Parts: sequence; structure tokens; C-alpha cells
Amino acid sequence: MGPAITPGAPAVELHGVSVRFMSERREVAALEDISFSLSPGSFLTLLGPSGCGKSTLLRVVADIVAPTSGSLRVLGQAPGEARRRREIGFVFQDATLLPWRSALDNVRLPLQVGGSPARGGRSPEELLALVGLAGWEKALPHELSGGMRQRVSIARALLGDPKILLMDEPFGALDEITRDRLNDELLHIWRQTGTTILFVTHSIHEAAYLGQQVLMLAARPGRVREMIPVDLPEPRQLAIRDTAGFGALAGRLRAVLETC
Repeated sequence: MGPAITPGAPAVELHGVSVRFMSERREVAALEDISFSLSPGSFLTLLGPSGCGKSTLLRVVADIVAPTSGSLRVLGQAPGEARRRREIGFVFQDATLLPWRSALDNVRLPLQVGGSPARGGRSPEELLALVGLAGWEKALPHELSGGMRQRVSIARALLGDPKILLMDEPFGALDEITRDRLNDELLHIWRQTGTTILFVTHSIHEAAYLGQQVLMLAARPGRVREMIPVDLPEPRQLAIRDTAGFGALAGRLRAVLETC
């Protein structure tokens, strides 16, 4: 299975990472000189305008997109090694469930495609219970709401107990009430699993509510504008959004975003 995870290593560490793509007419800089380090068990939200490379950054960490220059380590190893060891889970904006498979069978899918992971972790049934879908194991995707389908997607990404969970606007298409509920459930899952989470969002309030830190990215090319710590009491509840401290934080994020 390759080398073991380096003890005490950052969960994610980037040094001067840049990504350039060639279009039909010219070279496009998607990311430019990205550097940051993230400790294990952290929750980092990524916020920035459209075109700032948030999704590309997740794909670099996941070893889906190779950096043009710079270096990165994931759990103290090359990202390809972390991917092969199945240490990385990915949740996309669309739940991408197979319509003919039940909720439980959609969660089981990685086991059938890639075989059993090296680690134990929770069973598919336990993961569905963790995301609040106990009793819905046999339901087909068309019988589930959008929020429930996304919960199945999260359960599938957690199969095999990954150390890092990458989430690319997973709640962006949901209504506000469902989104708020899933924000709370995600924080519960994070506390239960200890997984390091990188979460892309376009919502200032979501970034502030979920993250321990907010990585602000500027566009054209995508680059780090600022890393903002979140100093809010734990455990968080939605009522905190009505406090002066949360309002001040959201205002700071908005002010930075307006200069990106």
C-alpha cells in the first residue's frame, strides 16, 4: 500500500502551487503561487469570487489536477499516494447517485468498484445513520429530497474513514432551510469523525459558520488574498448568526471579498 502516513505531518501543505491550462487561444492561469498549511482535524472553508480557482484547488489536493509548478503534500506524502491509499473523500455539488441503486447500495458502490479499503471505519449502514438516514436504506434516489441525496453522497465519501474530506459547494443548490440543517449536521459529522475538511462555498455566512479558518481567494489568477481565523464559541448553533461577533466576522469577510 505504499508508505505510512507521516506522524505529525500537516493534513495539507502547499508551497507556491500554480496551475495553468491551455485554451484554444491562450494560456489561462487558474491558480498562482498558492501556499498554506492545514493541521489534521481542521475545518477550512474556501471563499472567493467565481473564477478564483476554488474547485481547481480541491482537485489539486485530490490528485485530479496536477500543478504546473510548486509542491504539495497530503498527510505527509504525495497527493497521488494519499489517493491510492483512499485517504481522500470528495463530495461534489451534484450528489451523482446511480438512479437504479438504493441509498445503501450507492454508499456501497466504492467497495464494489475499488475493493475493500485498507482501514476499517463505519459500515455503509452506520454511515447512513450518521448522516440521519437510518430507515431510508432501500430508498431510490428519486424517492429522496435534494438534501437527502446529498447526505447519501456524504456517507459514500466517508466510506473507509478517509482522513481528508473535500467538499465542492455541496449545499449550493439547496433551499436555505435545508442548507442550514445540513450545515449543522456536517459540523456534527466533523466532530464525530475528526476528518479534515476543505469546504468550497460562495456563501459568506456558510463560510463563517462552518470554518475554523476561511481561506479568501482572489481571481484572475486565483491566489491567496487572506487566511482569516474564525473565533466563534463551540459547539456552534445557528443562533450564533444573530450575534454581534458573527456579524463582525461576516462583515470582515465581505469587505475582503469586495477587494478580490
